[in-house]
Amino acid sequence: MSRLIVAVLIALGGACSRHAGAAPGQMAVQDTTLRDELLRRVATDQAVREQVVAAGRVGKEPDSALIARLHSGDAENTRWLAGTVARVGWPGHSMVGADGADAAFVLVQHADADTAFQARVLPLLDRAYHAREATGQQLALLTDRLEAARGRLQVYGTQVDLVAGRAVLKPILDSAGVDTRRAAVGLPPLREYLRLIDSVYFGRPQRTPADRP
Repeated sequence: MSRLIVAVLIALGGACSRHAGAAPGQMAVQDTTLRDELLRRVATDQAVREQVVAAGRVGKEPDSALIARLHSGDAENTRWLAGTVARVGWPGHSMVGADGADAAFVLVQHADADTAFQARVLPLLDRAYHAREATGQQLALLTDRLEAARGRLQVYGTQVDLVAGRAVLKPILDSAGVDTRRAAVGLPPLREYLRLIDSVYFGRPQRTPADRP
């Protein structure tokens, strides 16, 4: 459940500089049909996940039919996105706009049943980031998601477990240097990120620096 819940944070937005690495200004979208399909799919994806999060906020477990619907949608989106990427490459900002590229990223994050596909996407996403076609947030999230799935240490500290009403970070490589790595890809400091998770999932207000213990 933890990987499912944390994934919702990506599309809720605001966790960090959402378009860090994006090309400045407005771009003409090259493929509006693909953009529209990405936005349609991610809207459905998020509608289901929002129901799961709503249940968690009141201390309920989502029913089995809802979870089955979620997994079925993820499987269909993964098949479709894999075919799309094989045909056109990674859909970056210039191809489908920033919102379309965000939608594609949400779908690949939710392709947990096919980590081989996620691994194929990662170098494409890395190239897209350096070409200002994707964001640093996206690169960090998929990097960590794959590392965690493989039982290895995450690099940027984006993956957490929700345990007994609190966010617990999965193990991090060189934790002393994590905020430097986060800053390099446009992510906020780790403590700020964890406060945001607390605010989104547990309804706790975000504290200002003056409120810190």
